[in-house]
Amino acid sequence: MAIKDLYDIVEVCISSGNNNIYVYSHSKDFEIPSGEGNVAYHIAKNFREIYNIHNIDIYINVIKGVPPGYGLGSSGATSAATAFGLSKLLQPSLSDIEILRIAGVGEKFASGSIHYDNVAASLFGGIVILDLSKERVYRIIPRSEIYVAIVMPKNVLQIERKTAYARSILPKSIDLDIHVLQSSVIAKMIYALAIDNIDLFGEAVSTDYIIEPIRSKLIPFYSEMKRIALENGALGFNISGAGPSVFSIHRSRDNAENVGKKLIEFLNSRGIETSFFVTQLSDKGAEVMKQW
Repeated sequence: MAIKDLYDIVEVCISSGNNNIYVYSHSKDFEIPSGEGNVAYHIAKNFREIYNIHNIDIYINVIKGVPPGYGLGSSGATSAATAFGLSKLLQPSLSDIEILRIAGVGEKFASGSIHYDNVAASLFGGIVILDLSKERVYRIIPRSEIYVAIVMPKNVLQIERKTAYARSILPKSIDLDIHVLQSSVIAKMIYALAIDNIDLFGEAVSTDYIIEPIRSKLIPFYSEMKRIALENGALGFNISGAGPSVFSIHRSRDNAENVGKKLIEFLNSRGIETSFFVTQLSDKGAEVMKQW
């Protein structure tokens, strides 16, 4: 699910050269590695190898807008923008799936395994469903406005390679009855979007039999936050990515603001510094902002 307001800007340039890759990263709010420590480097290296591109140097400048370490898809945003930019410069005829697979390489560097949860939304916008077996991308743009309150607890989940750890603690297999229950939830979510029922969509968002019960244990006062949000009018509540950020679904900005403030007050009273913002679903994915 793509949201508005948070995004990375990635500048990609090429010149004749000796197959060097230069990556620079900038942010006024947080530290982001440059060079080989940045996912953009690994995207560029893989792109060059796959498409047999030689005798050029690649320059990438990452202007970071998505904060890392909060479960908001920070590495996915950089990966998607880098893959998109390189494709426009070097392989403009690539399909959506080909660009997606390149972007997934950055997630492998960041989390230890290729996955497309964040890069798909960053690339295509909206709510994205992937069928990799048929190499198809299905993009849903809700007809109604959906507001999202995102609460970001600070100084929790201080774990090296947090996303990799959050994936490692998930079950490697699940019982058939759990699979049936979760499949029903996914079907409910898609049905809710198809009939434009935001209440039902929120109900589906709140229901997770596999990931939420495990990852929620890593987030202080998670069950209390969920109860407060739902009791104060949120339509749905769950973990954002690997956490520690959480999000709630709302019909109006006012209700989203109110729930966000109540959660801030609650966490602050428990000694946890927290921030929040209210946004909406975005129908935009990666796009060219300027060409030289």
